[in-house]
Amino acid sequence: MTNQVSNVLIAPFKTGLEQDVAPWLAPFDSFEELNNFHLHNGYIQKRSGYKVFGYMVHNPVATITGASQANPCVITAVNTFVNGQQILITNVNGMTELNGNIYTVANQNAVSFELQGVDSTGYTLYVNGGRAATFTADRIMGIARYFAADGSKQTLIFDDKRAALYDGANSRFNPLDVADIMAGSDIDYVWFENWQHSNSTNRLYFTNGQQYDGVSIDGIRYYDQSFSTTATVLFTPLLGGTRILYGSRLIFAIKQRLLVLNTFEHDTGTGTTSNFPQRARWCQAQAPGNWDDTIPGGGGFVDAPTGQQIISARALQDTIIVFFTDSVWMIRPVPDPALPFRWDKINDFRACDGKMATVQYDKYVIALGVRGITATDGSGSQRVDNRIESFTVDDVNVDYFGKVFCQRNYALKRWWSLYPGNESTENTNALILDDESSGFSKYEIAMNCLGFGNFSSDYSLDDFIAANDLDVSLIDLNNETLQSYFWQENAEAFLGGDIAGTIYIMQTEGSDNGTDIDCNLLTNAWNPYQNEGIEAQLHYVDLFVEVEKKTQLTVSFYKDTNVNPYVTRLTDILPPLGFISEVANITNANPAVVTANEHGLTTGNVIYIYGVQGMVEIDDAYTVTVIDNDNFSLDGIDSTLFSVYVTGGQVCERKFYRTKSWKRIIAGGIGFQHRMSISSSGSNTPLRIDAFKPMFKPRGRRLIN
Repeated sequence: MTNQVSNVLIAPFKTGLEQDVAPWLAPFDSFEELNNFHLHNGYIQKRSGYKVFGYMVHNPVATITGASQANPCVITAVNTFVNGQQILITNVNGMTELNGNIYTVANQNAVSFELQGVDSTGYTLYVNGGRAATFTADRIMGIARYFAADGSKQTLIFDDKRAALYDGANSRFNPLDVADIMAGSDIDYVWFENWQHSNSTNRLYFTNGQQYDGVSIDGIRYYDQSFSTTATVLFTPLLGGTRILYGSRLIFAIKQRLLVLNTFEHDTGTGTTSNFPQRARWCQAQAPGNWDDTIPGGGGFVDAPTGQQIISARALQDTIIVFFTDSVWMIRPVPDPALPFRWDKINDFRACDGKMATVQYDKYVIALGVRGITATDGSGSQRVDNRIESFTVDDVNVDYFGKVFCQRNYALKRWWSLYPGNESTENTNALILDDESSGFSKYEIAMNCLGFGNFSSDYSLDDFIAANDLDVSLIDLNNETLQSYFWQENAEAFLGGDIAGTIYIMQTEGSDNGTDIDCNLLTNAWNPYQNEGIEAQLHYVDLFVEVEKKTQLTVSFYKDTNVNPYVTRLTDILPPLGFISEVANITNANPAVVTANEHGLTTGNVIYIYGVQGMVEIDDAYTVTVIDNDNFSLDGIDSTLFSVYVTGGQVCERKFYRTKSWKRIIAGGIGFQHRMSISSSGSNTPLRIDAFKPMFKPRGRRLIN
């Protein structure tokens, strides 16, 4: 038996989740669980959070002329609100504490109403201005950008009833229509397409996939910035004779034409509306208003020769990959002015089961279905979930597969797939794919849809705290100056919409709108002597991490097939700062008194305290007055109103500095396989791990007789 010690460097991380083989067969850099982490450039990183970007409001809207300093606060405004209704208040001058918040109306009359439960006695005195708008808390069903002819961009959002335009000056989304324009179900996401052409006004066409009701609801509509009114416009072009286009499931712009798939067509002669679920229909080239298929050079259509229905589609270069119920097709342009598009069948495979369960890459389109995750390149399809083949069956509630929503974050090279967990009816999680490594991980995050918008004003670091994915977390904002780092006006924003009418800017915060983010991972099995049939002792694991002030880790070790850890350790991820003593308690007093056993300090020493949980205000340099061997006070620090101390913290000799550091975690178990779990929780507690380096020794009996 060899006595050789094995230090195994596990880096870079490329595999991600590996759930399809036994843990002992999986690569050392793979994970059985990887929750609220992602892979990026070879390291694993705790995901960042989100903050409110705006709210979807409806009519009616009221102009505020007064706000009282009272309990409850009384708003003066000519209004038609009703008691119990929720409203959003913005643009108040003076009593700015009211701005950007949702309130419930109480004791309403024609000229005033109360804000239920709001005590404004201590608020700033109202000066003037203000706007109250109805907040209906309806689910967000789409997030789009409109591209104007002058190159400017506007952000639109859709709930299940209306469209709204982002008002950056006031950080809100204003409704475009005075009445409802849609009435889709909770899986009728809004599909949209920008039409841009020098010979035509720029428009954003959109549809929820439902047929026009003949009066005012559903069908295809468009938004055009150049109109004198900001309302959306119903789009029901004539198809020739007595036929009218009443809607479609999907819309594309291709080869200077609008093309719609899975259409609804109304015949005024018979008064009937028919669905053509295999149909591709298009307008005249460069003329989105002409769909007449009876005129040469006008519009036209072609039906795929199948009895199946179109589920989803994505553009791929100059073609469109179309996913039917149990097959995949391609519609491509051909040089025939009479029939400019044709269908080509790619395969017979059930690749997609949700309208938004597809995403476009440069060379292929990925689709999620109950049978797995596939990529189609125009000539064939293949599975791309070889490490998580059972994901769509084991993790997704297949009864609600229609809510799966895919979106790529191009800037961070990451693909998101929102999905309802197997015991949920709403999207509660996201499957994440790192484009560089093709490694999967998972987020626990409740968003209904994703999209892109634009900032309408400049934002600096003060507006976005601990933005992990933008490397802001690697800078000590209290002690370093980085005011040159900001989000410029019209910069792209990755947005998410929930089921309650709120739009968030994603991947910018150290919390989920104030809620702690919990992350955890579980490695697959390790044993460097496995091929020799020898048990191993795992002495310790060194973690190579980006240091952080507040982040605490819980590290547990498992051996063999045991589900309970044989040892659990708690650790910070601070750099070497000249450790003095562990903090045992800090009082809420004037001055604050720190309990740190056998600290060895003398009065007048300057010390640094980091890693305190609970009393987050303690995070700086302090001069001490010694009380006894275990206690000292912090000169000039009144902690009476600080948060209550919970646990943790170190007294150190030196100031915190940014770097990478190895942290050693002692294990000790002997077994034929070893696994390690790491978990962390909190707000503004980033975690980035660059490498594991476990140290093994051969121990115990041979596994092979």
